[in-house]
Amino acid sequence: MKKLFILLLVFASTLCRSQTPSDCSVPDELTTFYARDIKTLALKRMEQYQSPDLAFVRIPQTWQDTIAQGLAAILQSGLEEADSVFNRYCVHNNTGEKQIYNGLLIQVDINYPWTQAWQNLNTITGNAYIDTLTSRYDLEISQFFDWSFGDYALLHTDSLWNIYALIDSLIIEPGVLGGEADALIGSAGRITYEKYAGVQYFDFWFQFNDCFDGCDNYRKWMFKVQSDCTVEYLGFEDFGFFGIEPLPGPLDCNIYTSVPKTPYVDVLTVFPNPAINQITVQLKNFFVFPVEFAIYTPDGKAVLQGKLTENNQKVDVSTLRRGLYILRLNASDVAHVRFLVY
Repeated sequence: MKKLFILLLVFASTLCRSQTPSDCSVPDELTTFYARDIKTLALKRMEQYQSPDLAFVRIPQTWQDTIAQGLAAILQSGLEEADSVFNRYCVHNNTGEKQIYNGLLIQVDINYPWTQAWQNLNTITGNAYIDTLTSRYDLEISQFFDWSFGDYALLHTDSLWNIYALIDSLIIEPGVLGGEADALIGSAGRITYEKYAGVQYFDFWFQFNDCFDGCDNYRKWMFKVQSDCTVEYLGFEDFGFFGIEPLPGPLDCNIYTSVPKTPYVDVLTVFPNPAINQITVQLKNFFVFPVEFAIYTPDGKAVLQGKLTENNQKVDVSTLRRGLYILRLNASDVAHVRFLVY
């Protein structure tokens, strides 16, 4: 816990706000790298309106579309501040309540026979209802904990579900005592969204400095998106517990950087994307195996190297920290693909 609490806030706004025409069509880069953000913002919007759709595990597309279109307008506005948010500081919605996580911590009563399968790390239990849920929502058991205060199964999914509705579906089965999200600690980054009279407001928070127990500093960029997709930059706020500090160096993920088309682009695919512990590398063209590859950070640092000996080969990325990476085949400088690790 921080013993000294000094709050400093600096607000800067543009002297002459102007509306910038933009495009609300959603590019592939946004649906690839901001899928979790869009779904999380939609989930929070559903909760704000106490929508009955909160009962659905699959977040309805209608709640996602408006948010995705607003983000697309900012991304494609050409504003320098939009470039800071998406390409330089790579702001994502990683903090706050009602996040979408890939892990579910489920407390079980081990006196029920079907829970023995989970104790032995077998996803399939023989319980028809539980097995239907785990199959339908791509759940797998990864760990089982025999803690003094209860027995817990850690379930994992690569999909982006409304896990709170999924937990509600699980706990109605006898043998399940409770559940919660397996939340991440020490995350940074936040996006907030509001909509009034057809006008959308997005705030992007880049948080930094000692984020394990709450980040000491942030820069917040604020945008307004009209119904005709014009974008207005509303200014920024700087905050500091111990004083305003300058922004650190950018992350430069460059998700919306134009790449010239070449015969080798689009022949390399990585999935799932975002990934958790491993990726599958798929080649869509003829390559002579083995093929050497390397995985780089956005600043060009090689963090993993290896060889592909077959198509659809799995690659362990569990040692990589959360963030954006680039997988490049050494056989060609242009055969590369971006992917996220969560």
